[in-house]
Amino acid sequence: MKQIIISTILVSIFILSGCKNGHENNQSASGSYYTCPMHPTVVSSTPGSCPVCNMSLIKVEKKENQHEGQQGNFISIDKRKQELAGIKTDTIRLKNIASESTIIGTVAIDEEQVKTISSRAKGRIDKLFVKNTGAFIKSGVPLYSIYSEQLQADEKEYISLLKKSKTANVSTQLTNELAEAAKNKLLLWGLSEKQISDIEKSGSTSPLITFFSPEAGYVTEVNITEGMYVQEGSTLLKITSLNQVWVEAQLYSNEVSGFAENKSFQVFSESNPGQIYTGKLAYSNPVIEEGKRIYLLKIRVNNPKGNLIPGTLVSVVPEKSSASVLAVPKSSVLLEKMKTAWVLTHENTFQQRMIETGAENKYWIEITSGLKQGDVVVTEGAYLISSEFILKSGAGQRHEH
Repeated sequence: MKQIIISTILVSIFILSGCKNGHENNQSASGSYYTCPMHPTVVSSTPGSCPVCNMSLIKVEKKENQHEGQQGNFISIDKRKQELAGIKTDTIRLKNIASESTIIGTVAIDEEQVKTISSRAKGRIDKLFVKNTGAFIKSGVPLYSIYSEQLQADEKEYISLLKKSKTANVSTQLTNELAEAAKNKLLLWGLSEKQISDIEKSGSTSPLITFFSPEAGYVTEVNITEGMYVQEGSTLLKITSLNQVWVEAQLYSNEVSGFAENKSFQVFSESNPGQIYTGKLAYSNPVIEEGKRIYLLKIRVNNPKGNLIPGTLVSVVPEKSSASVLAVPKSSVLLEKMKTAWVLTHENTFQQRMIETGAENKYWIEITSGLKQGDVVVTEGAYLISSEFILKSGAGQRHEH
């Protein structure tokens, strides 16, 4: 009787084991697994929590790979999903980038672009048209009106000589020369040809003489107020053009060898990430600043649109003299077990390629292998495509190189 009971128990165990194995085989055949929506590389055959973020794992059914037979990792995403995910692409092209370290610089006013407006004559500032610093003014706009007895006396002298030169019985070569000399004196005072022409037509003087801006720029200093008496040569205003600026970069002593010998630089601004400014070295401090261990560089940069505002921080890298290289935005490169990038091979199909990189700067990275000129690479949303690929095909389906 005892032997019969033991035999029955053993048969039951074998039957249960067979059922369990059959169930596991069916589950394996179904191809389902559990993964974390935030960390797709976490894969489990049973429900649970993500060991990274502790979120509940979700069940994923493996779908048959529609790109089966093709070499590489492929995924298809329709246009609407691409727009919702913010996926953007760009064509890979040749580009000059710098491999040296990036340093931080500060945009500053180029002193050569500062125009000082001084008083041409002694007098009283009766009307001030520009009162605040920071205002942008155009060339030829009025700046101030001054009452000057000296200027008014010279105007009267010119009118008198002009009338004599036009009188037939008095006109002589000497009179004409004196009238011309009086006109030149007014030009030297700063009056324009139009102002002198108006005096000639009216035949009278005005108690106030208005002076105009000689060029366009930003008002950086206002040293006068209405009613103030000024002397000849007194500084009244300063106008600065931003068509050209300086970028001041401070180097530590261990960085000097990599930067100071360069003559050309590339400048990048966070406010205009797509714009690359080229600058030339204008000043290199011959000595380390005492007590600071700082080496100062001043780089002159053309700024025709005025986008580089004094006081803002920019990135500075030496400009390479070598030939252009294939380069992509750094956001295109995925740093996983290897460096990869997603390439648009069809309207809705992306392929993941293993790449090798070379020189890089803050925004761009050189591609030495894996991509060719003309390939359309994903510049934004590459990580989202990788996550979608893992969710659809499973982490184990990715090609390991």
